[in-house]
Amino acid sequence: MDAARGVIGLYPDPEKGPRGRELFMALGACLEHILIAAPALGYEVVTVVMPRGEAGPAALLRLKPLPEAAPESLFSTLLTRQSHAGKYLEEAVGEVQLDRLRGILTASSTEKIHLLTNSSQRQELVGYLHDLSHEFAALYAPEVAGWLRTEPEPPEGVPLEVLGLPISSHWRFKLLSPFGYSREILEAARQAILRQGHGIEAPAYLLMTTPQPGPRGYLEAGRAAARILLTLSEIELASQTLTLPLGTREGHECLREIFSSGPGVEPVLLLRLGKPAHKSWPRTFRRPLEDSLMRENPGEKIAGRA
Repeated sequence: MDAARGVIGLYPDPEKGPRGRELFMALGACLEHILIAAPALGYEVVTVVMPRGEAGPAALLRLKPLPEAAPESLFSTLLTRQSHAGKYLEEAVGEVQLDRLRGILTASSTEKIHLLTNSSQRQELVGYLHDLSHEFAALYAPEVAGWLRTEPEPPEGVPLEVLGLPISSHWRFKLLSPFGYSREILEAARQAILRQGHGIEAPAYLLMTTPQPGPRGYLEAGRAAARILLTLSEIELASQTLTLPLGTREGHECLREIFSSGPGVEPVLLLRLGKPAHKSWPRTFRRPLEDSLMRENPGEKIAGRA
């Protein structure tokens, strides 16, 4: 960031987070959060996406002062936790709320939202995710274990406490990890993957697809995902991201079939949503701002809006 010139550059940092689709979707979500926050803080933002293709920054933003602040409704939800990995009430999500979700993406957006509320289709999805979690729990556990951390606010990785694991899993880890940490962290990872297919019943599910897989497409999908999650918070619905089927070709095919999304698109976001049976909102883990900022002159020219 070049504070003197009011320029913010978003750069991928694959050493401190996921890679590929998840990395660029995270950057897209960060970009959308800035674009939502800036008018409320008195700034107009001129944006250029990937000015040097995939080799440079994901986006460059130039801030220009506005005569007065102009917040949009989603600004108030930026610091609200959206995730809930527990049980959801069985009551249906209202049509008014579903219409709000359908209206998030404009007609010009390439991403599409598909909603699942039919009982038999929801049961089909839950059954598929249950089987998938058992099929891939052992295979993916070593990779997931590499990102798990026991401290509540690690500088990188994912804290165990935000995974929604049952209390028995936490006690097992607490009691047995001194005798075999590697074995127990691997078991915690396996349990986390199984949680992607157990206890995930919900009154509604949302799938977002993109027709343009790749860094630029994922960046735009991340922007759309940020708006979806913030809108859910605004309309007082909780959600949980289900990532397991997004990582396999078979998962893509099954999701397209269950949600009737049609061919030629890639599923990039899967959510279960509704009202929590026990509304509990643990504090969201966020990397400290100073750990994400690099003050410098990026030497880039911003000439238009992407």
